[in-house]
Amino acid sequence: MPKLKFFFLVFVANLIVLPFAKGQTKLEGGPFIGVSWYNGDLNPGKQFFNIEPAFGGIIRYCVNDRIAFRGGVLLAGISGDYPQDNIYLPTSSEGTYEFSKELVDLTAMLEINLFSFDHPTKKESIFTPYLSLGLGSTFYERHAEDNGNHNEKPTFVLSLPFGAGVKWKVNDWMNLGAEWTLRKMFVDDLDVKGHDNIISASNPLGFNDPSFTHNNDWYSVVGIYATFNLYSRRDKCRDGF
Repeated sequence: MPKLKFFFLVFVANLIVLPFAKGQTKLEGGPFIGVSWYNGDLNPGKQFFNIEPAFGGIIRYCVNDRIAFRGGVLLAGISGDYPQDNIYLPTSSEGTYEFSKELVDLTAMLEINLFSFDHPTKKESIFTPYLSLGLGSTFYERHAEDNGNHNEKPTFVLSLPFGAGVKWKVNDWMNLGAEWTLRKMFVDDLDVKGHDNIISASNPLGFNDPSFTHNNDWYSVVGIYATFNLYSRRDKCRDGF
């Protein structure tokens, strides 16, 4: 995926440079770095298991001190293997299995601050926890079968991102944050790799058939970020001040 990686790096570079450009009010952006991991057939419930690096950038438009809209792009890794303790798959006697993938994660999310944050007249509004929810798309090399041949094809897949975090206003132009977000996928093949030499590539090691509520894959991203105000706030003059 060399072209995709080049596009991703250009996007992140723009997010890093943008804070030093001129523009409108209430807009901020900056880099994100953290870790990611997968939950599915090969890891039903463990958190921070087989973690991989994740990095990218975010851009945020602040509507007011409670509401913000945000977009982001991340390059996140996931991996898994079998056998493992406390996991049994029907055809486990056929051998071992492992996978590793890079995901390009695109999200558009709503952030709801639990406290007033960066209010123009409340100097104490410099810290808040927040909740986030939105829609996303995950781009990855997805298993495909063509005339009996198994391979991988780059594909966009719908995701449902949600999570929570905290943010702190360091000064008038810089904010720091930390968050944990999960991605609910509507597919069950993040852990499938498309090579001719694996066992039953479309259902390796007897993975169960997917359902809407139970067997779809997930992945999580935990990280920290810094955002820089792209434009200085301009408030109306108040009589007496």
